[in-house]
Amino acid sequence: MLGSGEKTVVHTGTMESVYQDEAVFSEAELTPQDQLRLQWRQQPGFIPFVRQKNVIDQNAALIPYAGTTALQGWIPPLAFALQGLVLISLVASLINWQLTRHAGTLEDQIVALQANEQIEIKRQEGIIAATEAEIRRISNSPHSIFNLRMSTAPLNRQQALQELDVALAESQRSEEQYKKQMAAQEQKLRAQQSALAMANSGSPLIFSLALVLAAGLVGKGVQKDFSRARQSRQLKDFYLYFATAEGLWPNLVLLVFLHVALSRSAYGFSTMFESVGPLFWVVFCAGFYFLLLRCFVVIARDIYQALQIRRPVGEWSLENRMLLRVHNSFFAVFAGMEAVFLAVCYALYIAQKQLA
Repeated sequence: MLGSGEKTVVHTGTMESVYQDEAVFSEAELTPQDQLRLQWRQQPGFIPFVRQKNVIDQNAALIPYAGTTALQGWIPPLAFALQGLVLISLVASLINWQLTRHAGTLEDQIVALQANEQIEIKRQEGIIAATEAEIRRISNSPHSIFNLRMSTAPLNRQQALQELDVALAESQRSEEQYKKQMAAQEQKLRAQQSALAMANSGSPLIFSLALVLAAGLVGKGVQKDFSRARQSRQLKDFYLYFATAEGLWPNLVLLVFLHVALSRSAYGFSTMFESVGPLFWVVFCAGFYFLLLRCFVVIARDIYQALQIRRPVGEWSLENRMLLRVHNSFFAVFAGMEAVFLAVCYALYIAQKQLA
């Protein structure tokens, strides 16, 4: 009985070892497509964007096989980038525009202009009312000679009424002219306010759009630099995947910085910013650029991994050609788009001002 039991124990241990070996062997034999499919199925949650971002973050080397693997719910690269970068930026820009389009220094100037206009109109209306009352008094007076402030010599009824009619017409004309001037001045301020609100709220959106549209330049440039890489033709898709997955949170932080800095007057920060002086803007721009550059470094690192290319030792150095391509492509696209966008804002300002 003891010998039989020992044999059984040995046999069971052998069977467990065989099963373990088979499991390890089967897992090792999975193709990259199977590994990607397995990771996709193991992702928790039901939101495709979040699941896809987790897969990209966990294993960048498997992303080249996404195009040849049938994954239910997998989002194409451009749609993935638009959802992760542009859609959030669009919502933030609309909210910022709604909050700031009638706020800030220009709004204070408009309110002060309207208050001064009301005071002046009341004064002129008082003059008109006094002139009309004088006309009624002279018309109903039994006297034939009248002394008016606008004349040094006494006047008869006809002469006095004639002088008062001229003064009344002049006062009414002056009031209408003043109203037109104030309306034109307010329209100019409104045009400036509208254009600035559009520029300040739209520039962060242009920033996020440039992150996406830089994919074309990145793909063409990297194909020249790494033409021997097997997956170089998919560089545009790789960039969109990694720029969205790695740049989702940095993009949100940079958007907040941009909205607060550009719309500082509407949020009441202009006095604080100006009191600190130029040093604040130096620190702000340096921190902004560092965060953006760090995002580019991570994107370049993931692209190297996807292309199965050995990345340079100094990731932050000028020898990192992938980093230079991503960096220069983004700033080239952003500069061009921002220039066109600001030109549109200025044209809008001119058009609205001309209507005044």
